[in-house]
Amino acid sequence: MCIARVFLRRSVQGPHETLFDMSISVQDQYQASVVQIKGKFLGSVHGSELKDVLDQLKEAGKVNVVVDLGATDFMDSSGIGMLIGGLTTMRKVGGEVRLANLEKRIRNLFMMTRLLGPVFTAYDSVAAAAESFRTDPPAAAE
Repeated sequence: MCIARVFLRRSVQGPHETLFDMSISVQDQYQASVVQIKGKFLGSVHGSELKDVLDQLKEAGKVNVVVDLGATDFMDSSGIGMLIGGLTTMRKVGGEVRLANLEKRIRNLFMMTRLLGPVFTAYDSVAAAAESFRTDPPAAAE
């Protein structure tokens, strides 16, 4: 099974005829798998897609993951919850989820919830986040 190119695109009509468009793509880079989320990431609407992608990566033994949020326009609290779930899943098998390219609004959301630093590590670029797995590997699974 090739995980290197997974593309999901989902559009959902909201209560006010608003289109919640989101896509997820995955590619291997350096020592990590990079999951890029584009568009509006609503955990209650799109969470199952992210969970499926992370589960596929885990089953393939690809447990070092960089989530690229540079093209994420919006994220709600349930989206953050899905990322926490993914982090927990990967840590249980000796992996890690690290964040890259957080736009100001998304970074502020992680800071307000006090998740940036104690829970998630964020990097200015995908390359820096991926390289961090070489220089600062995840702790062994418990």
